[in-house]
Amino acid sequence: MKSKITKILIFAVIAIMLFGTFSASAFDAYDTYTYSIDGEPMMSPHAYTASTSLSFQDMKVDYAGTDEEGKMKIIQGAQDVVSDERGYIYLADKTNNSIVVLDAYYRHVKTISTYFDDRGQQKQLKEPEGVFVTPDRNLYDDTDDGRIYICDTGNKQIQVFDREYNYERTIYKPADRIIDADSFVPQAIAVDLYGRIFISSQQCFEGIIVLANDGSFTGFIGAQKVTYSILDRIWSMFQSEEQRKRTELNIPTAYNNVTVDEYGFVYATINFKEADDRESQLSSIESKTATYSPVKKLNSMGKQIMKRNGFFDCGGEVGILSTALLSTIVDVAIGPAGSWTILDSNTQKIKRARTFTYNSNGELLFAFGDVGGQLGNCVNPKAITYQPVKVSEPVYDEQGGLLVPAEYEYRLLILDKGGQRGDELIVYSPTEYCNTIIDALENENEHKYSQSIECWQDVLTMNNNFDLAYIGIGKALYNQGNYEEAKEYLEVAYEVDFWAKAQNALSKDFTSKWMIPMVVLVILVLVLFFKFLGWAKKKNKATALKVGRKTYAEELLYVFHLVFHPFDGFWDLKHEKRGSVRAATTFLAITVIAFFYQSVGQGYYFNPKGESTSILVQLAAVLVPVFLFIIANWCLTTLFDGEGSFKDIYIACCYAIAPLPLFVILSTILTNVMTGGSIVSLLVTFGYVWAALLLFFGMVVTHDYSIVKNIITILGTIVAMVVIMFVVILFSALVVKVVSFLITLVTEIVANLS
Repeated sequence: MKSKITKILIFAVIAIMLFGTFSASAFDAYDTYTYSIDGEPMMSPHAYTASTSLSFQDMKVDYAGTDEEGKMKIIQGAQDVVSDERGYIYLADKTNNSIVVLDAYYRHVKTISTYFDDRGQQKQLKEPEGVFVTPDRNLYDDTDDGRIYICDTGNKQIQVFDREYNYERTIYKPADRIIDADSFVPQAIAVDLYGRIFISSQQCFEGIIVLANDGSFTGFIGAQKVTYSILDRIWSMFQSEEQRKRTELNIPTAYNNVTVDEYGFVYATINFKEADDRESQLSSIESKTATYSPVKKLNSMGKQIMKRNGFFDCGGEVGILSTALLSTIVDVAIGPAGSWTILDSNTQKIKRARTFTYNSNGELLFAFGDVGGQLGNCVNPKAITYQPVKVSEPVYDEQGGLLVPAEYEYRLLILDKGGQRGDELIVYSPTEYCNTIIDALENENEHKYSQSIECWQDVLTMNNNFDLAYIGIGKALYNQGNYEEAKEYLEVAYEVDFWAKAQNALSKDFTSKWMIPMVVLVILVLVLFFKFLGWAKKKNKATALKVGRKTYAEELLYVFHLVFHPFDGFWDLKHEKRGSVRAATTFLAITVIAFFYQSVGQGYYFNPKGESTSILVQLAAVLVPVFLFIIANWCLTTLFDGEGSFKDIYIACCYAIAPLPLFVILSTILTNVMTGGSIVSLLVTFGYVWAALLLFFGMVVTHDYSIVKNIITILGTIVAMVVIMFVVILFSALVVKVVSFLITLVTEIVANLS
């Protein structure tokens, strides 16, 4: 027995020596990750670790009483949680009609339930669902000007208390006729630094209700766009006015939560439920459009101002490349250094409890969380807030002036419903990884670029896959004027916009030094080009008088006459044999090569991922549409008295697309020296238009059609191309099924014989 124990101990020692000790974080109940540009999760160090989970019993909240066995009842009615600048916690307990106040150490301080109004009558809160606390105006003395705003949801009112928990006033439904009685059911509230009140109401579909400090109605902001399906739009065209009125109204989705940051900007969350709205939310993940994003940042006028500079929309889960369900956002909290966090509480088929933290540019910093009963996991998360905990006192000079402000640790608190002990408050403490990221963001905000670079480099030592660290270093280097080095860091993280700024700065310096030589070079190239066109014109005139077969070089050179004189150019191409199949094939091959070069030769701004396709793919991309057009046109014009043979159509088509490679190659070269897409797109578009016009006139001359008849024939050719593709796809599917059947049959026969 002793020998077995000895062997086990020796094996354990060897394993520890080989693999090292296990990190405590390895046993955390959840993963922390970010997303790559392809939408794939990338694991990262933990930003927050769960330090404790507190039930109402742990907080010494004893108003729930005891059950028949003498055990304290669990509480399962909390709806909201917020914190003030002192670290005090405020919980909205809907079931017990109360607001529970805790101190910074999570000890029960006060329960706000009943109060005496301004008439001296005792009142009772009824099913409160939201609470908001405005900060003191002066955080460094004993002045206490903050207020506690309570969504008295059951009474359809807002109750206002001072920070000593004394009743001050009631805000009733505004008398304005725009808001009816059913539309004013406050469930979440926020108040900005100017006293404006923003209310999310359960039945208000016009947006967020905005009240002045005195409770008067000032308007709605952020009304959600209504979605109409294509079928609804088509059906409404055939309905009468009375039928449209009787049709069920397609109303927008109401907001479910709201908060404000220190600058007075409103963060609002919305939970889409309709299938059309969820589909629109999915499409907005990659397009990063704010219309159907579940999180919006609004100014006081209701204008969307949230930056969305990340790889995807800052709305939670990215389900583009996975089967993950879309996020159901229930709350948003404002964190330090411009960061903010949303709470995803998806209770559908695949339950999910997760937080997503972004910076002020809408770039994902980290995401973490999972469903479960282990410490750190949640069952049904309902609300989230940041708790500032003072870790150092402020430093003053002899005259009382502030030298160093107090330092705070920002803990993340999640209100979880449905646990075994009832509602629980899960406390997450920031790790060194999180604090280093926050320090980097603070230095960026204060334009301390050298310090931010040091912080981001520290982040990279902990997580070298963190794209935002490379972006942060690149931006700091750009602001310091190190453009070349900034480009290297920005390229790693696919940051195109700032890379373009660095490239433009370098281009500006280069242009200022080499302006005169560049102008001379451009003029020289233009002169040589026009000289070449003049020489080609003379050669083509001389070739026109030549009797007999044209040389290969003469057939190629003829294209410079045809592209500028399409009518007589295509006439001579067919009747005077100025072109040939070999020359036409050459132009087709050049087109394939041009598009292949476009695939592999585009600059970083236009192709940051460095994606490219093989020559075979480009070969198919060019040859398939060209030969589809030729075959369809030949089949159709044969029935409509067209004079062009298959060979004539092939030669005319290939000569018609001859200008296109020039513009494709030129635009691709420009992508390596330019960061704007307008000129590049214009060049390619011009090439396509020129080729299309040449193709149109080429078919007119080749078939000896009138303009009208040629238009009809071209449209018919397009239809014929679609039919041919359909037949080919159908035939291919049948062949695959036949082959699959034969393989199965042979396999069964062999199996039976054996």
